[in-house]
Parts: sequence; C-alpha cells; structure tokens
Amino acid sequence: MNAEEIYDRLRRVNEPITEMDIVSLGLVERVTVDEDGVKIYLRLAEGIRHPFQNALSWPVRWRIVRDVVKALDDVPKLEILEARNLTRYYPEED
Repeated sequence: MNAEEIYDRLRRVNEPITEMDIVSLGLVERVTVDEDGVKIYLRLAEGIRHPFQNALSWPVRWRIVRDVVKALDDVPKLEILEARNLTRYYPEED
C-alpha cells in the first residue's frame, strides 16, 4: 500500500464537529510508508496551549484516532503520531 492509497482512505474519516474529512481540513500533516510500516502524522493538538483546552478536545481527538484506525484496520505496522510533538496516539502499547 502506498501513501496515496492511505490518503484516499483517510478522506473517508470525518472530523466529528464539522463533518468534513480530516485530509481536506489539513489535520493530516503527512503519511510515510516504508519497510518499517505506515506512520500518519496528525495535527490534532494545534492551537492547544492550556491543560483545560487539552481536556476539552481529547474526546474529539480520540474519536478521530479511533476512526483512522478503523479505516486502516488491515494496514500492518500502523502508527499514528501527533505532528507537533510526536506523541503517539496509536498503538497505545507496543
């Protein structure tokens, strides 16, 4: 599977508030595909500066990550990271 195929699948994942796809919204910074697997860098924490903002946005971010995992459930070695600070959303454990 190549990066363009991954982007096509990610276009089926909607941000739950706007119902627009996460690629069109610019929430997908980049996708890398190589022998180590597929890494998706998301911009879900953009503009969050206060712990209270983080707490309020977490359910939306988690739903997006869950929906990305569902859209790519057959992709081996999938990793989802926050583009800003490289925090890993998925998988939660090694």
